[in-house]
Amino acid sequence: MRVTVVVLAAVLALAACTGRYKPSGTTGAVGQVGGAAETPAASGPPTDCEDQTGADATLRVSDFSFHPTCLRVSAGADLEIVNEDASAHSFTVSGGAIDETLEAGSSDRIRSLGDLPPGTYPFNCRFHPPMTGTLIVE
Repeated sequence: MRVTVVVLAAVLALAACTGRYKPSGTTGAVGQVGGAAETPAASGPPTDCEDQTGADATLRVSDFSFHPTCLRVSAGADLEIVNEDASAHSFTVSGGAIDETLEAGSSDRIRSLGDLPPGTYPFNCRFHPPMTGTLIVE
């Protein structure tokens, strides 16, 4: 009887450990946006976005975070992404419209923001799902 209880406890413990991590947001294949803006969340875009409209914009990655986490830019602007971490990151716009990988300590310039139409776009790092932000194109 005692062996059965121990075996049953071990089986249950192993079963509990087999769950897989599923990030809350997923990205689709490149081109799925289809020219339409992402739908804003029910509460709308964040009100505390850093306004970088009227010029090219800069997004920094450091300490496994995007800075700023919400960025307002002009349609057609260039976006420079600077990775200050010692780890590779990506800048991946929901739906796969933009998916840039930045090696540790590198930077990249996205010309005309991939021709995104005005709208609100969630973005994240493919390698580190908790790294998220919002891009508002005006």
